[in-house]
Amino acid sequence: MRHAVLVLAFAALTLAAKSQITILPQAGIDNPISKIKYNNLSYFAPLNQLQPQLGVRADYKFKNGFGPFVGLATSRSSVNYNFNDPENGMTAYRASLGKTQLQLRAGLQYSTKPILFNRKSSERASKTSSSEKTSSHYSTSCSHYSSSCSHYSSSCCQKKSSFAEKAKSQNQSWAVRVEPSAGFGFVPSNKPDLVTKTSAGQTSYVYNAGNFRTALLTGVGFEFSKNRARLFTLSVNYFKGLGSKETTFTTQSATKTTTTSLSSKLSGWNASIGIPIGFTKRSTAKNTKQENKKYDCGQYRIERKYRCGKVI
Repeated sequence: MRHAVLVLAFAALTLAAKSQITILPQAGIDNPISKIKYNNLSYFAPLNQLQPQLGVRADYKFKNGFGPFVGLATSRSSVNYNFNDPENGMTAYRASLGKTQLQLRAGLQYSTKPILFNRKSSERASKTSSSEKTSSHYSTSCSHYSSSCSHYSSSCCQKKSSFAEKAKSQNQSWAVRVEPSAGFGFVPSNKPDLVTKTSAGQTSYVYNAGNFRTALLTGVGFEFSKNRARLFTLSVNYFKGLGSKETTFTTQSATKTTTTSLSSKLSGWNASIGIPIGFTKRSTAKNTKQENKKYDCGQYRIERKYRCGKVI
């Protein structure tokens, strides 16, 4: 188990170094609910399983917003249901939490475009600031092109100022991305469902409820950013165990034979907060060069792109 975890961690770090992915360490709470059905009675939860949870997640995002993810998280969903008398196992029992295990996770995720907070106020501030600074911005940024710009209107510089102010106002605002996801969780455990122990002539039975190896995972995350810097991610997930867990055993006493049937089901939710660590490669020099060329109003050909009309 430890060897598999080390291999998975090494693979995740290797992908992070060579790909445009995000590593998301997480911490939060996990609330699995393991319910037991004793013979033909109704399901019931023997104890509260709310526990802290730690995990790490790596996701790759394509341009359309979709992408796969893999991760690891602690899981303590199993419950040790201990009883001595099968006839009274519904009322005379002891329940305790199982050991903490690692759950492997994989699936698909979709990330929306950033949703800006106070978008109207930022646009209003951008327009006001743009109108106030047009003349000063034109005189400072285009003064050394006075000879070439003297015969043309200042619309190109106004365009440049408005674009710059709008981008600046958007960069300084808070934004959030909505990230729904769906996948599967897998616990590599070979723990038996029922364990029988005999000590001093007394036989006890331990039923491992909620001992599911595979679970369905669905959830949604909210990634908050400011000035285009990714700050933190809040996630809420729901999970449900897949498959059937039924165990039947027979006990023989001096007077009769008793058949006992046990089954369990698992579902629950967890919530966490994480700090995204991105490994996206950006060609800042190339983008800066193109942006300067695009908004250079000292060149007549570029001015014509922004409809710089000749003043008659």
